[in-house]
Amino acid sequence: MKLSVCIFTFNHLEYISQAIESVLMQKTNFNFEIVIGEDHSTDGTREIVTSYQKKYPDKIRGYLNDKNLGVMPNNVYTLSKCRGKYIALLDGDDFWISDEKIQRQVDFLDNNPNFVLCFHDAMIFNQDGRYDSRTCCGPKQKKTVSLTDIICDTHIPTGSAVFRRQGLEGFPPKGYCDLKATDRPLFLFLSAFGQSYYFNECWSVYRKHSNGDWTKRSYQNQWLTHLQIHKFMNRHFSSRYQNAFCKCESRVSYLLALSLLRDGKIKRAKCYFRKFLRINGKIRGSGSIFYTRIFYFCLVSVAKVLSLERWRNR
Repeated sequence: MKLSVCIFTFNHLEYISQAIESVLMQKTNFNFEIVIGEDHSTDGTREIVTSYQKKYPDKIRGYLNDKNLGVMPNNVYTLSKCRGKYIALLDGDDFWISDEKIQRQVDFLDNNPNFVLCFHDAMIFNQDGRYDSRTCCGPKQKKTVSLTDIICDTHIPTGSAVFRRQGLEGFPPKGYCDLKATDRPLFLFLSAFGQSYYFNECWSVYRKHSNGDWTKRSYQNQWLTHLQIHKFMNRHFSSRYQNAFCKCESRVSYLLALSLLRDGKIKRAKCYFRKFLRINGKIRGSGSIFYTRIFYFCLVSVAKVLSLERWRNR
């Protein structure tokens, strides 16, 4: 089998048919299978997956969980059922828009054995039914992407990724399923086996809606998830990429502190600002005084704004 398309789905009644149809429309010169991990949905998603499996028994294999496993365990389990040399990913609420997508990505990986993964840009479809003016990656995204790039800056849309199944050797590491996000830790894991390549074209759509696993989370919860992933993956790599992880943790801690300040959560904001100082090695000495003054200047400014807003709302 040349390629497995791995679809993860839970309560995607409104979207799953479009996701599956966007895979079935692919034009390729090789055979591929569609592997669907259906995580015990309660809204009718399971029935749709079953109907497609009956209609395309030689193409679609659905794994219907007896109970809800959760996002991470369901993804790991579904990936383990893929038989293809390559694996393409797609969330059940997203969809592809190019019928040549997987052909072009497989061609690239066939011709470039040093690359473990390739991905492309994706359009963003908002809940109001309109496409965002921005895209997931943008034209400034570099073509050749290393592991440290993914740690620090590079965002890989889940539905854009195609990678070598051999890159899953040793996957998942112990404790992986306790993480709160699926894509970034997977791409970091894979990147230990080679570089990634970026196609500056939009071949898929990322759907933003209120029930999305990531978009339904608060801004602060998203930043906390990033910190959890950084800590786990840094340990997994035995601190070989310590500087890159520290740089990213520093930025996330600072942004989280400012976000907490804006919400008036002063004590928690202090906690993450101290983390920012520790990571930058400035918890002692004159640097500490300088950054502490900046922090309290921000704190006082935000406190004034909050007080003014409360006064206006009386």
